[in-house]
Amino acid sequence: MVRASGPRLLLLGGLGLLVAGMQSPSIAANRAAPTRIFLEFNGTSSDVEVPDSPDLSVATTGSLTVSAWMKPDTLSFPRTEGSGYVHWLGKGESGRQEWVFRMYSAGNAENRENRISFYVFDPSGGLGVGSYFQDPITPGEWIHVVGVADGHSTFIYKNGTLRDSDVYAGSITPQRGSAPLRMGTRDFNSYFLGGIAEVRVWNRALTAGEIDSLDSSGVVPRQGLVAEYLLGEGRGTVAHDTADSHDGAVAGARWECAPSATDLCPVPRVVPFR
Repeated sequence: MVRASGPRLLLLGGLGLLVAGMQSPSIAANRAAPTRIFLEFNGTSSDVEVPDSPDLSVATTGSLTVSAWMKPDTLSFPRTEGSGYVHWLGKGESGRQEWVFRMYSAGNAENRENRISFYVFDPSGGLGVGSYFQDPITPGEWIHVVGVADGHSTFIYKNGTLRDSDVYAGSITPQRGSAPLRMGTRDFNSYFLGGIAEVRVWNRALTAGEIDSLDSSGVVPRQGLVAEYLLGEGRGTVAHDTADSHDGAVAGARWECAPSATDLCPVPRVVPFR
């Protein structure tokens, strides 16, 4: 489906609208990357799975904000889906789709290399509306991505700067599903190769000022914070929720350290698969 104006509509099979005139890449944030421990995903089989909770759904309050640092280690992912993309963080399964972050792999069928998107879906997953940015990316570069759904529109921020917004009200109505939240994949159909750190979920739409402070100064708004995964454990099979009780199970991922924190985990630790 293609429209000359209005929201970008997306079919899960990969049909969508390519918009010209994208903004130029934003300047790197002051806090350029996580400074301690993070989880490294292998691109073929590793993930973190958080059990379903109403706290993690857009439909519960009508609004949701999800923030994460991500570090793609390649531009050509080994296990993609659809037209050539991976889902690296999201909540949804067949018939129970809700929201997702996506990155397109090099050589995809839609000329969307490096595009990073945030989408909300109807439960069937056939139709989604979302926002994106598409900039040059250097493998190993940390990017702070924030997706917001406020009951009317989606918004996506890169390194604290708003890059795109799109209206979904009137096109789809996000509904609560029972799928878990997953990092590194959404529903095992594609997998992210790279690092993920500091995943947070709020049951409200953060303001632009809050997102800027979160990115540049690490100031975390506590109001409405329903889940927080610092991914700083460095060992073990549990990703602890430091905001509530939605702990996640780590499978196949590897604990890694930023250069400034090698004393905290001097050797990589691989978490066994489920």
